[in-house]
Amino acid sequence: MRSWPKVLTFFAVAISSACGREEQPPPRPPRRIRVEVLNGCGEPGLAREVARFLKEHGLDVVNGEGSNASHFNFLESIVVDRCGDLEKARYVAKVLGIRNCIQQIYEEGYHIEEVTVVLGKDMVDKVGGR
Repeated sequence: MRSWPKVLTFFAVAISSACGREEQPPPRPPRRIRVEVLNGCGEPGLAREVARFLKEHGLDVVNGEGSNASHFNFLESIVVDRCGDLEKARYVAKVLGIRNCIQQIYEEGYHIEEVTVVLGKDMVDKVGGR
């Protein structure tokens, strides 16, 4: 006869260690990625914190310590490919743990950023937990 408490304890430990395991950030980018960071939720200092984090991970933040989006109604953060290289946007999304990644290429004018990150309210807890 099996000892159910031991079996349940084993599964509880296995599940909690699998869930509690932090995903390692990806290695430094293989090539330069120019990123724009925008605060889309109005949380003071959020763009600055994320910009610093990205710089620490080898990314080139082109708007200094970040700036504000056109409005503060973003509930979820989003990463936008601006240059037609979706892999760069996906890399930035992975570094930040953002699952929303889209492509919106500039058709006219010159823009230095290749990837734009718009920070939503979901990022407030992530940054606070770093």
